Amino acid sequence: MITDYEIKKRSGEEVLYIYLDFDTEFFKLGTNGKKKKLDEIVSEFMKKHDISFDGKKVAIISGGLLVATLMLKAPNMQYESHGNFSSVPNVVEVEKTPVDMDIELEDDIQLDVKVEEETKKPVQEVETAPSKDPIKVEANTSTKPPVSTNKPGTSTPNKVESKPESKPQAPVVDNNIYINVKRSNGSIVKIELEEYVVGVVGAEMPASFNKEALKTQAVIARTYALRANERGQILTDNSSTQNYKSDDQLRAMWGSSYQTYYHKIKSAVQETKGVYLTYNNVIIDAVYHSTSNGRTEASEYVWGNAFPYLVSVESPYDTSNSSFSKEVHISYADISRKLGVTVDATSEVQILSKTSGDRIEKISFGGVEFSGVTVRNKLGLRSADFDISKTETGISFTTRGFGHGVGLSQYGANGMANHGYDWTSILKHYYKGVNLSHL
Repeated sequence: MITDYEIKKRSGEEVLYIYLDFDTEFFKLGTNGKKKKLDEIVSEFMKKHDISFDGKKVAIISGGLLVATLMLKAPNMQYESHGNFSSVPNVVEVEKTPVDMDIELEDDIQLDVKVEEETKKPVQEVETAPSKDPIKVEANTSTKPPVSTNKPGTSTPNKVESKPESKPQAPVVDNNIYINVKRSNGSIVKIELEEYVVGVVGAEMPASFNKEALKTQAVIARTYALRANERGQILTDNSSTQNYKSDDQLRAMWGSSYQTYYHKIKSAVQETKGVYLTYNNVIIDAVYHSTSNGRTEASEYVWGNAFPYLVSVESPYDTSNSSFSKEVHISYADISRKLGVTVDATSEVQILSKTSGDRIEKISFGGVEFSGVTVRNKLGLRSADFDISKTETGISFTTRGFGHGVGLSQYGANGMANHGYDWTSILKHYYKGVNLSHL
C-alpha cells in the first residue's frame, strides 16, 4: 500500500510524508474501521523502517493529493509495537480522513507535487580566469586550449523496497552531465553533455565526412568537455576552446541538408554515448587539428610538455586534402615588424633543425633564432612545416598541413575511415596508449 516516504522541513518543523498507491489501496480506506486501518498501516510502516523525525505531523499523500494528516502525540516517535494504540504512550490520531471530505492543505504544509519533466533553471554567470595550461586544441583555422566533469545530483527521499506500478509523485532524478558554455553574446548556458557534443561535432567537422570519423570527433569533443569540467573551466562556443553551434545555427549553416546532416551526426554521437579517453585513469587532453603534413607532431615541440599519448605518428591520408599545400608571400617589412628583427633581401634565412613530426624546430632570420612554432604563429602560417623562397620584395612560404599538428588529424581520420578503419582504431592510432572509458 505504502510506496514511498520522505521527511521534509516545513515552517521549522519536520513533516513525514507517506505516499500511498492510489490505484490499488485508496478505496479500501473507505470501509468500516478505516481509521484503525490507516493508523495500523502507518504504525507498522514506521516500525518496519525505523522512522523517527523531529515533528508530529504525518502527511498522507495519494495520487499527488494530501488525503489525510495524522498527528503524533510527541515528536521523534519510535514504535515499540504496531497496531496496539492503547498501550503505546506516543499515539497516532487521525486528524483528517480521505473519505467524503473536501481536502485542503494546512497553511504550514505546502505539498511539492513532482512532475516527470524537469524544469531547467538558469545558470548563474560565473567569471573564471583562463587556464594557463599550454595545451591548445586547433581545428580548421583555430587554436584551442585543452579543457573538463560535473555530475549534478538530485537528492532523493528514502526508498521503500516495494516496487509500485506507478508513482507519479516520486521525484525525478537527473543523472545527466551538464556543460556550461559562454556564448558569443556573453550569456552562459547550461547544455546537457550529449546535446553539447552534437553541436561541437557539427561545428568542428564537415558533416559530409565518413561516419566513423564523426564518431572519433564525438569522443574527442566529449573528452575535451569532461576535461574542462574537471578543471572548472567554462567552455566557449568559439575556437578559444571548442567551436559549438546551437540547433538553430546548424539549421542556418546546413540549409536544406539539415535533416540529413543532423541525423547523421546525432547517430554518431549516440553510438559513442558516454565514451571518453583516459590515460592511466586520467582524462586526456584531447587536442586535435585539421590536417597534418603526413605525420602528427609530438606535444613537446609545440607547448614544451611531453605527453606519452601525444607523440608523432604517421597520417598519410592528409596529403589528399585539396588544401594540403598552400603558398603565401609576405613582404620583408611585414616579416620584420612581426618578428621584431630586420629582414631584407640581403638577410640570411636558414632552417637549423626539424622535429620528429618533420616540422621546423629552429630557424634563423638574419642571425636571430626562432622556433618554427613561433614563426608560424607570428606570421600567421597554416603550419610549422614550410619551405622558404626569397624574392626581391619578401619571402614566399609554402606550407604543408593545417594546424599545430598534435593529436588527431581530422582529415587524416576521415581518410582512415574511408579506408575501412573504425572509430576505435582511429582514436588509438592518434592517441597512443589510451583507454576508452565510459560514463
